[in-house]
Amino acid sequence: MPSAYLIHGTSTKEDDWFPWLEEALAPTITLHRLSLPHPFSPTPAAWDAALDQQIPAEDKLTLITHSLGGITALRYLGRHQVTGARLILVAPFDQPLPLYPGLNSFLSPAPDYPALRAKLAAATVIVAKDDPIAPWQQGRRIAQQLDAKLITKAHGGHFLTSDGFRQFPLVEREVRRLINK
Repeated sequence: MPSAYLIHGTSTKEDDWFPWLEEALAPTITLHRLSLPHPFSPTPAAWDAALDQQIPAEDKLTLITHSLGGITALRYLGRHQVTGARLILVAPFDQPLPLYPGLNSFLSPAPDYPALRAKLAAATVIVAKDDPIAPWQQGRRIAQQLDAKLITKAHGGHFLTSDGFRQFPLVEREVRRLINK
């Protein structure tokens, strides 16, 4: 049975649409919602170690990310020799966020996009033009850098429960589409 790994941003694995996605993918795809240390005061070293402990560095990985989870997944892929990875980035960023300077430490070193592209079988980036946290233009640029499919929603905010996202069928469809690539 195929599996996928969910790397969330500064929330817990029980928040937002994450539990719903696990149920929606079952029983055909097993979703592992990762436990990340100190989700509301994250550090790159701690999150990198958590990913290294919870995600096997194997070919054909499927990573689903939200917000800070995006750059964290890119860092993971950059550290490991994998091929054929599938990646879904929801509301990603790779540049400083003026409202959240505490996250800047995750941005250095900058992702090596050509090297990351070589490790990917396919990728999708999902952004909303009204995202108050991660400007959608950053996600668009990341999609271009990764040669990824870009899905731009006019409305969706940061795709949180407070934005109306307890379920996220678009992500489910993209996981199912990519898992077979």
